[in-house]
Amino acid sequence: MREFLAAISGVSLTDEATNRSEALQKLKTNPVDVVLLEVAAQDVDAIELTRQIRQSHPSVRVLITTASNQPEDIFAAMDAGADGYVLKGNHKGLEMAIRSLKLGTVWLDPGIAQQVLEAMVTASSSSSKKRTLPTGLLSIPLMPDEKELLNAVASSNCVDGVCMVDPAFVRKLRRFGPEQ
Repeated sequence: MREFLAAISGVSLTDEATNRSEALQKLKTNPVDVVLLEVAAQDVDAIELTRQIRQSHPSVRVLITTASNQPEDIFAAMDAGADGYVLKGNHKGLEMAIRSLKLGTVWLDPGIAQQVLEAMVTASSSSSKKRTLPTGLLSIPLMPDEKELLNAVASSNCVDGVCMVDPAFVRKLRRFGPEQ
């Protein structure tokens, strides 16, 4: 990862942390634009770290990189305040995500759009009442503009697997996060 980041022009690795408390301490003394957070699937500690970064450093952008394309993990990260979500192995996407977050936009890996769309379509078509799905997601019917926006992301004309995501999409996606 160090070598990959070093090869991106205009990006520099300023520090690293191995745990939540170390990361929060380093953020106090070393201002950064983007925190790249590697997350294991269902990593509650990383989700909590994302929440804490959002609360204590609201101007810092949080980019999640993970192997998980599961809707419940995506929603947990977005609900915690992540500004971007990239699947591991998508190096071009990671570079685009970092650049996008530095510019103040949000970024979602195009590889997750289809899973999110399927989860939302299943949730909205099975029932118009709120209920818990087997994955732990809450069934909330999509509004027409939300379906349109999600379909646009899922079928976008991405170049080399990279596409920009409208910040409105992430704001709307957060409403589907797990209940607190």
